[in-house]
Amino acid sequence: MSEFVAGAHVSSSGGIFTAIENGEKIEAEAIQIFASSPQTWRQTNHKPDAIAKFRDLHTRSAITDVWIHNIYLANLATEDPEHLNKSIDSVQFALRIAEMIDAKGVVLHTGSHKGRGMEAVIDQVSDALVTIIENSPGKAILALEDMAGQGGQIGKDFGELGALLNRVQSERLQVCLDTCHAFAAGYDISSSDGINVAMTEFDRVIGLEYLAVVHANDSKVECGGLRDRHENLGEGHIGSDGFEAITAHSAFQGKTFLLEVPGFKDAEGKANGPDLENIRRLRALRSGLPISADA
Repeated sequence: MSEFVAGAHVSSSGGIFTAIENGEKIEAEAIQIFASSPQTWRQTNHKPDAIAKFRDLHTRSAITDVWIHNIYLANLATEDPEHLNKSIDSVQFALRIAEMIDAKGVVLHTGSHKGRGMEAVIDQVSDALVTIIENSPGKAILALEDMAGQGGQIGKDFGELGALLNRVQSERLQVCLDTCHAFAAGYDISSSDGINVAMTEFDRVIGLEYLAVVHANDSKVECGGLRDRHENLGEGHIGSDGFEAITAHSAFQGKTFLLEVPGFKDAEGKANGPDLENIRRLRALRSGLPISADA
């Protein structure tokens, strides 16, 4: 039997505290939220009473870990100084909110070198990460996410993230492993042998002790397809066998799995993101049952 926490990204529209109820609706055991709209620089003004309500509802719920996902506009490898400053500020803001709501940490898409190569940007990115952590007191983790690889994204290779951790040297700088991204980047995690190879490399270049959280997403594209296209659990190219191998691997025991999947269509033909069916599939895996079985 596997041991991990079955969670999901949920909406906090209408007030940050609504995320707790939205998580409970789909029986999520942990949640991930945006602290601001992911496609704009404008930072949401979370009022003290909204923060207090979030903390109160969280305390009274069965939800364990809370994670924040940083906005998508951030790019610590940008050549534009204004963009870089805005990116740094966005991460510092997310870390401040994480401290306010007692979140475990913030997940970050580190950025893209736009084809210039990692060596051209590693000094800038490392310096930016040091600045962010130095200006963000507290215990919240900053987890750099592995990426699918299109457009010169940093994190296609685990070694790129390992190089950043090695330079920054902070226990608060860790890694979020996205299963869809890893698969699209060329790590064939659709079998036991494949996940063993991938996690052996992860341990060698990063260290399993720096694996902070997992984004549990199947992939619409084939291994090495270099595109970020999430699919519901068991419905993509990683498939049921792949997720059985992933969740059974010792590297993931005790970790929080967060779904970022499209969801299954309802009676009206709408899919609203991570849903109860996907949570039940995660719990089935934890119980050693077929992925389609109810937990």
